[in-house]
Amino acid sequence: MEKTPMEVFQAFGEGLMSGTDSWKEVVADNVTFTGPVDQTKGLDAFAKLNESFMPMMKGNEMKQVVEAGNFVITQLLMDIEMPNGKELKLDMTEWYEINNGKIQSIKVYYAAEEFRKEISINK
Repeated sequence: MEKTPMEVFQAFGEGLMSGTDSWKEVVADNVTFTGPVDQTKGLDAFAKLNESFMPMMKGNEMKQVVEAGNFVITQLLMDIEMPNGKELKLDMTEWYEINNGKIQSIKVYYAAEEFRKEISINK
């Protein structure tokens, strides 16, 4: 039996937090990621993006999560520690499009001005 979009989303999150590659099992090979700072297409490019971002993530607080059709929509507060040690709180909304038991696309929205500034300082 195929997993619901919420079950796919939960497996993705658990896989990311586990530090293993198990999250890749629920992500389509041609996944697209669109955010205010980066855009990628394909599982390999998305994995590379995650490898650079995940070490900066120090915690998150899920405010809301909703399943609507084949979408899972979240609102969360994410605690980020930049390479220079500065901490940021990102109020983020994510849209996961899920078909056939796989995440097809992820769109992330947040006010990125301070994050972009810190990234450019650290390059």
